Amino acid sequence: METNPQELETAQRLIDLHFEIWNHTDRAARLAKFEAAYAPEFFVADHAGKAVGFEQVNQLIERVHSEHAGFVFSPATVTWNHGLGRVTWGYGPPEQPHLIRGEDIFTVSHGRLSSAHVFIENTRS
Repeated sequence: METNPQELETAQRLIDLHFEIWNHTDRAARLAKFEAAYAPEFFVADHAGKAVGFEQVNQLIERVHSEHAGFVFSPATVTWNHGLGRVTWGYGPPEQPHLIRGEDIFTVSHGRLSSAHVFIENTRS
């Protein structure tokens, strides 16, 4: 059984919007795009914890921006496997766009992202 091309197209569109949101520095403008990208119960789970719902996720994005001013995410193309998506990304200032590397494993429900599990590559030796 092959992966449905429409599912992959939807996943890519949603991830593109997801990273547009995460790269946006204006809180209100960012939050205005949440409903198009995220299910109401959307959560992000990373090494520091779990943010559930629009307000907590927006607060997480603000924390990331405050810790890394001027950094932006540079995502690769989505891979999709029967309901589960994966996207690798770089994060850094414009002169070092892949200073930090990671990947998100995500799910889609009813045409919107419903979860993102974030893995950050350990670059320390």
